[in-house]
Amino acid sequence: MNTTRSLQSVNFPGRYVVERSDSLGYVDPVTSSSTTAVKQNATFTAVPGLADSRCYSFRDSSGRYLRHKDFRIRFDTSSGTMLFNKDATFCARPGSVASSVSLESYNYPGRYIRHYNYELRVDTFQDTATFRADSSFTVVSPWA
Repeated sequence: MNTTRSLQSVNFPGRYVVERSDSLGYVDPVTSSSTTAVKQNATFTAVPGLADSRCYSFRDSSGRYLRHKDFRIRFDTSSGTMLFNKDATFCARPGSVASSVSLESYNYPGRYIRHYNYELRVDTFQDTATFRADSSFTVVSPWA
């Protein structure tokens, strides 16, 4: 199932899940005129979840995984521990619009990846239109 993709914000089209130089996750603008480095930072390989193969883990080109730590999304090299594997596993759920997904934390059920002030974090589900939109992403062709 190793598939390279980019994740586009539903409510901010043109903004994608990216990894910045501080190793933290954000939703940033990416366009066809963006640098190769920016496009690479918005491209991930979806692999079977490290803690549960029915879910997903996302790996960047350097082999680091998208994971949560202190409820903030970041990219780290796997430590091989069960905690890391759980922190780096997300289960796809229906998103707020057709063909979109929300990514629920494996080890914190009820918490989803969402952007807030363009920063990615894992937050408790709120039954509001804003939360549903902030936590929904469209899986698109990879930028790099």
